[in-house]
Amino acid sequence: MKWRDKKSFRIFAATFVAIASCVSLVAPFAANVASAQSTDATSLTITPPFFTLNVSPGDAWASSIRVVNTNASNLPVVATVMGFAPSDEQGHGTFQKLSDVAGDPDALANWITVSPSSAIVPPDGAVDIPFSVVVPKGAAPGGHYAAVLIGTEPVGEAGTSSISSVGPHVGVSSFISALIFVTVSGDIKEAGNIEEFSTDKSWYQDPNVDFTIRFANTGNVHVRPVGQIQIYNVFGKEQGTIAINQGGDLGYVLPSSTRKFDESWQGPENLWDIGPYTAVVTLAYGSDGTKSASQSITFWVLPVGKLAEDVAALILIIGCFIFFLRRYVKKMLAREIGQYTPKIPPPTMPHANQAKREDKSGHHKETIDLRKR
Repeated sequence: MKWRDKKSFRIFAATFVAIASCVSLVAPFAANVASAQSTDATSLTITPPFFTLNVSPGDAWASSIRVVNTNASNLPVVATVMGFAPSDEQGHGTFQKLSDVAGDPDALANWITVSPSSAIVPPDGAVDIPFSVVVPKGAAPGGHYAAVLIGTEPVGEAGTSSISSVGPHVGVSSFISALIFVTVSGDIKEAGNIEEFSTDKSWYQDPNVDFTIRFANTGNVHVRPVGQIQIYNVFGKEQGTIAINQGGDLGYVLPSSTRKFDESWQGPENLWDIGPYTAVVTLAYGSDGTKSASQSITFWVLPVGKLAEDVAALILIIGCFIFFLRRYVKKMLAREIGQYTPKIPPPTMPHANQAKREDKSGHHKETIDLRKR
């Protein structure tokens, strides 16, 4: 770059130094702000996150939720009672405001009282938030469901759109829930069925299969179906077992809802195991686990590409074997024929058109041309 005069150069240099100084001053401040934001996270934990109880009409029951503050400063928390209902087939739920269930005498949220509903949890400390359940005398038998949401601010009547997390931990301005499942005694109906048991395809190149199970709760109380899928090959030999709903997840299916379970199986790759497979799913449910539902399906494992390669290789091997066997047999046959055939010298024939006459003494006498005869 060419400068017209020294004055322009001095102005540019002064501007550059000023900008560099500003950057050097702002950079530490920005770093401090980022550090403050990263260290400003607030978290809390509740225990237990799930209550399940059996009661009778007219009963009263009380307990508490322990809120643990793992931060270095006081943490104000607020508890809000909400209704709870299933929202999809993956086991997720939706929360209902008290205003939405105010007219329902069988809504569990109307039976729960939290007092006091707010508290200040000291740093590295814990506070118990008490609540009680009073069951009406005319409560309908079966399952009733609600939740107590605990967060750093109350849930507004405008809705629960501000809820960002549900689980054992929570961040700033979000909530965690303690689910409450109540079974009221009476005419309890535990019933369910397998609506669907299927695979994603009807045949597979490799024994890698995805199963889908949809269990419908047709009773009036929540159930937890537990079972397994057993897979058998064409010979009836068991090739694998998949556990269903036996992990740490709650896995409950609420009344008038369906729960979907997705499972995968990877079987052994064996050429002798090709063909039809049979999968049988069995799910047990109910308070005593004596009720069950079962279904079976058939799918095929046909590794066409690998099978074609194996067949081609087998044909090549058989062809080579036949070729070398025929050569060997032909060689041995020629050898045997040559061994048992007598060796007779070929006769010496006179010229086809001439003959020699000899006298009695054996001496040559004349040659006769037979063509002239």
